[in-house]
Amino acid sequence: MSPFGKRPLSPREGKLIAVLILVAVIALVLAVMIGPVVSGFTDRAARREALVQTFHANEQRIASLDALQAEAERQTAEMRQRFIAAPDAAEASEALRERIESAAQELGGDIKASEAVPAEEGWARAALDMRISHAQFAGLLARLNALKPALAVDAVTVIADDALTNPKSDLLDVRLEASAPFVPAR
Repeated sequence: MSPFGKRPLSPREGKLIAVLILVAVIALVLAVMIGPVVSGFTDRAARREALVQTFHANEQRIASLDALQAEAERQTAEMRQRFIAAPDAAEASEALRERIESAAQELGGDIKASEAVPAEEGWARAALDMRISHAQFAGLLARLNALKPALAVDAVTVIADDALTNPKSDLLDVRLEASAPFVPAR
């Protein structure tokens, strides 16, 4: 009698059950042993594909380095046209003072005093005391307006004391204060 309580199994049924058990064992072995190996291959293939994409993206970045370098150089040159490049604010103010002073001297102005003046963060400031004619003063303002990097004339004090004693006098005592933005030079 069979263990299930009914009739005994025929040899053919016993073989069929044995084959089913064998198929189940083989399927279990495949699932337990070969499944992780196959999933490892697919994981590595996915990682390999991600690395290939990263490699191609990096190749494109490397290829664009020349263009990026040229753009950075263009921006640096443009920045130098708009800002004074100096190691610190004191040197920037001194450079601004020299620019204003040389512009006044080129027009024939008599420089009495010039100084670099303390300024706000990121700005250079300078002042110039001079004796100059009306025409020279107009030329100086036009020249300062055309300078690169650009500067702003913050204050102008004009004293024409000579005109009180001599109506034909063309000389002015002028104090000019100017400022310009600066960037730290590298």
